[in-house]
Amino acid sequence: MEQRTSFEIQKAVIMSLFLREMKTRFGSQQLGYLWAILEPAAIIVVFWVMFGFRMKKTMPGVDYPMFLMIGMLAWNLFSGYVTRSMNAFEANQGLFVYKQVKPVDTLISRLLVECLLYLIVVCVFIIAGYLLGFRVAIDNIPGLAAILFLFILFTFSTGLLFAVVGNFSENFKKVVGLIMRPMFFMSGIFFSVQDVPEKFRDLLLLNPCLNFLELIRTEYFAAFNSQHASLLYIVSCTLVISLLSLWLYSKLEKRIIAS
Repeated sequence: MEQRTSFEIQKAVIMSLFLREMKTRFGSQQLGYLWAILEPAAIIVVFWVMFGFRMKKTMPGVDYPMFLMIGMLAWNLFSGYVTRSMNAFEANQGLFVYKQVKPVDTLISRLLVECLLYLIVVCVFIIAGYLLGFRVAIDNIPGLAAILFLFILFTFSTGLLFAVVGNFSENFKKVVGLIMRPMFFMSGIFFSVQDVPEKFRDLLLLNPCLNFLELIRTEYFAAFNSQHASLLYIVSCTLVISLLSLWLYSKLEKRIIAS
C-alpha cells in the first residue's frame, strides 16, 4: 500500500474540516445561505438611498449600487473571517489530539468556506445588477484577480495573527470587536477616498482595507481610477503581517495544541 505524502494528508484534513465547517455554519440554518445575500443587500439599499444621488455626480460612469456591492462584500469577507478566526482553535480543540490535524488547518478550511460563499454571493449580485440594467462588466480581469489574491492572503494572515493572540487573551478579542465597528465606516465601503477632505485623507489611507477596496474598484470599473491608494503599501502590509503571523504561530503551535 502506497504511503501518502504530508501534503496529501493535509489536503484530506482540510477537506474534512471544510465539510465540517459548512455543516456547522449552514447545516442547521435553512436560511443560512440566503442570509448571506440578504444582509449585504439590505445595507446596499440603505446606503444607495442615502448617498446614491451625490455619488452619481462625483463618480460618473460608475453605478453606485455596484460600487457598494464591491465594498460591502470585500469587507464582509475580511471582517467575518477575522472575527471567526479568533475562536477557531478553541472550537476545534478536540481535534488536535490527532497528529494529522494542525491548528492552522482549521483556519485554511474556514477561509475556503468564506471564499466559496462570497464567490457565490458576488455572482448573484452581478446577475441581479445586470438584470437591473447596471454596468457589471469587469474592466481588468487579470488585475482584479491579482488584487483579490493579495487581499485573501492579507485576510488569512490577519486571521492567523488574531487567532494566535486571541487564543491566549480574551481581552484582545474584545478589543478587536470594538475596532471592527469604526473600521466599517473608515474602510471605504460606501465612499471613495477621493471624496474625503485632504486633511483626513492621509490618515484614512493608513487603513490597508481602504487601500484594498480602492484598488479592487480600480480594476473592476473602467471609469474608476484611484489616485491615492498605494499598491506598494498593501503589498508591504501583507508581507509584514504574513511573516509575523507565521513566525508567531510556529513559536506557539505546541502551546495552542496543549491549551
